[in-house]
Amino acid sequence: MKWLNLHMYSLPLLNGFSKVFLFLIIAILLINTKTSAQNSFIPGEELKYNVSYGPINAGIANIFLIRTIYNNQPVFYSKMAAQTIGLPDKIYKVKDAYECYFDSVTILPLMAVRDIREGRYKKKNIDTYDYNKNSVLTLKKGEIKISAGVRDVISTYYFLRNYDFSGLKKGDVITMDIFFNDEIITFKVHYLGKESIDSKIGKINCIKLQPEMMDKEKNKDTENVSPTPKDDMTIWLSDDPNQVPVRVKFELFIGSIKADLTEYINLKY
Repeated sequence: MKWLNLHMYSLPLLNGFSKVFLFLIIAILLINTKTSAQNSFIPGEELKYNVSYGPINAGIANIFLIRTIYNNQPVFYSKMAAQTIGLPDKIYKVKDAYECYFDSVTILPLMAVRDIREGRYKKKNIDTYDYNKNSVLTLKKGEIKISAGVRDVISTYYFLRNYDFSGLKKGDVITMDIFFNDEIITFKVHYLGKESIDSKIGKINCIKLQPEMMDKEKNKDTENVSPTPKDDMTIWLSDDPNQVPVRVKFELFIGSIKADLTEYINLKY
């Protein structure tokens, strides 16, 4: 494929990358509503992904978890970083990072950071959560009221990795809200059953999901990732106690983008 042809499609293609990176973080956010008795993850865990567009290696992403101290209290800290590489990086650079300090028992966020660069666009969010007031203190909009239990994308990812899939049946639809880019974003997920896929780490039994962004009127004038119609995104989660995203696939009118798990370190199970 010639560079000029790539350049013609670079904007929708790389906008797709940013959606893949976001949904990679929240891949487990849209699932069951029954928690297990203990965490399905441990400090020291790290997951690494390769992002591709057809035969083109377009990006890399990783997410890790450690213990640390925040406001003199022991907490969990996680960071997810994603960036374009190679030719796509020269056409439309994406370099996104999401961080979160969260309680190791309740998995509620204490402070979350979103620092993104996508083409010429740059933005940084720093959100501090106050559950006594049910509010989030933001850089741009000040204090924003939230309902009890609303989380950022990183803490939601870990909170829902503890969830039990046994009650789900094919065709179930679940909705959930998260706090993202200074507002509450509503998602719906369609549960598509189980499927075995050939991945970069071998043949894996997976749970198959299709997320769908809702409340388009609420989100259309914001800088948030644009509404995602059903069938555009598919997520495969490992059908085991770890419940990690194995593959995220995003359909574009010029092809599809995939994020594949390539390496894992210190899984609990």
